Amino acid sequence: MYQRLSNALCGLRAITHFDRVFFTLCQRLLGRRLGWTIYAKGRLKFLVDHLAGDQNGTRDCIAGPMYRELFKEMQLPRQLRLLDLGANGGGFPLLCLDLGFEFSALTCVEVNPFTHSRLSLNIRQNIGIRPKILNIAIGGHPRELTLSFPSGGTGFSIYGAKDLATSEDAIIEVLTLDEIMHRGFGDGAVDLCKMDVEGAEYEVLLGDSAGSLRRVHYLVIEIHAAESAKQDALLRKLKTQGFERIKTSTSCDDVHLFANRQWTDSSRS
Repeated sequence: MYQRLSNALCGLRAITHFDRVFFTLCQRLLGRRLGWTIYAKGRLKFLVDHLAGDQNGTRDCIAGPMYRELFKEMQLPRQLRLLDLGANGGGFPLLCLDLGFEFSALTCVEVNPFTHSRLSLNIRQNIGIRPKILNIAIGGHPRELTLSFPSGGTGFSIYGAKDLATSEDAIIEVLTLDEIMHRGFGDGAVDLCKMDVEGAEYEVLLGDSAGSLRRVHYLVIEIHAAESAKQDALLRKLKTQGFERIKTSTSCDDVHLFANRQWTDSSRS
């Protein structure tokens, strides 16, 4: 009972960060069984499926401090080249828009086909048809996986997907970071990469197909729990690629901001 009340209060607090608060509250109260809610904030309009848990990865990404506070530590151009790995419903690119950025190039990767459909809607509605929105997984080597998918949520992992009791199956292509970078940006650089891939960051970054990370200026990454030796290896690999940790989110101590020490203005050209 206490947890349900706490969640309700957190949700109410999040809604107050958006426009048309009374309208949104009516949507939530009268349409709880539907789950779908349209949020608006300035120029932004986006769909959240509360029954699928989208609010944690989309609405709260925009309203909460977890990522927002990290932007104060970065020197970014107003026209961003952004790679979003584990994009969920598109909260991170929408946060960038809310902060006043635009996109010269944007690639979003989301493995769950159900979530990907809402990601596509939100990106197309707010940014247009130029961004690349890929329904794939990221891994250390190319392959295909038959995965079982829930209707949404933020904790989906390619490693635990086969254990889901109520879900639908799909064959998903797994691509390396190097291949995703090539598809999204060619040989060009990336100003900012956000990576939240539910444990796959170890496979991705400790493998031999992540050399293109050197073309990334800032990396925002959630480093999920693992044995200390594995975490240490990941941090060493980032260091050898030129990255230095400059801040950890005060609201989530698994989320870190790294800056590429070898980055120069000519890297972007």
